[in-house]
Amino acid sequence: LKNKFMKKIPRDAEASNVLVGEVDFLNKPFVAFVRLAQATTLGGLTEVPVPTRFLFILLGPQGKAKSYNEIGRAIATLMVDD
Repeated sequence: LKNKFMKKIPRDAEASNVLVGEVDFLNKPFVAFVRLAQATTLGGLTEVPVPTRFLFILLGPQGKAKSYNEIGRAIATLMVDD
């Protein structure tokens, strides 16, 4: 299945990873948007071995998971556009 999927991905494709979550040690949300100077394969972070160029990380206090997921979804949608 991965081989079939990999055939559909262009040779020079790069990934964006969007990570959101709740933690009990924060009082306010923490957000980081990182652009790597050189795209790098980050182990098992992606389903297929595509190098990652952008990382978006959102961590916040517990109780707002739905909001965090919606923010992550919005960022992921923005990253899909060429």
